Amino acid sequence: MTANYSEQILFTTKADSCLFFVGNEETPDAYLSFRHKDENIIIAEHTVVSESLRGQGVARKLTLKLIEYASENNLKIIPACSYVVKFFERNNEFEDVLA
Repeated sequence: MTANYSEQILFTTKADSCLFFVGNEETPDAYLSFRHKDENIIIAEHTVVSESLRGQGVARKLTLKLIEYASENNLKIIPACSYVVKFFERNNEFEDVLA
C-alpha cells in the first residue's frame, strides 16, 4: 500500500541538529536534517524519504522548507546531503541562500 503525501511539514530540534519532517517526530516518514555551523550558516546533512512516500516530491518540499527557513532567518546553506546538492545544481534561482 502506498501512502499519499498530504501531511504538514513539521520542525523539531534534537541534540545539536534540527529536522524538518513528515509524520511522527520519533519515527518520521521523511525528514531533512541540518545543523548550525555558526550563527549565519547551516549545513544540510541528510534527506530521507520512506519508500511509501517516494516519487511524491516530498524531498523537494522539505528542501524548499529549509530554503524558506534560511531566508527568513538570514542564514546561508552549505549542502552536504547529496539530494540538496543536486537540488541547488538544478535550481539556480535559490543560489542566493548558498554559503
